[in-house]
Amino acid sequence: MNPMTMRKRALAIRDAHSTLLDLKRLVDDATVTAHAAELEAVSLAISPRPGGDALTTLRVAIERLQSPNFEATLSQAREKLETAVAWHYKETTNGQ
Repeated sequence: MNPMTMRKRALAIRDAHSTLLDLKRLVDDATVTAHAAELEAVSLAISPRPGGDALTTLRVAIERLQSPNFEATLSQAREKLETAVAWHYKETTNGQ
């Protein structure tokens, strides 16, 4: 296998992994926010009090998942994974 191709393939896989980690951070952040809303809702169910609002917290989680940054990161993750697969496929088919 060509060393330059191997390096390019490794870099493509590293880029895909890095972008997936960025996407995971965004999803984890929304998950933490949704969990906070859940805790707020349970707290209000046990002991209702004025001013408690899990809905506002849920809206924050939704806004994060609907943000252009999330959409761009998701798109970039798909693109980089496809690139990594293409590099692997290219080397596999050229090696036969």
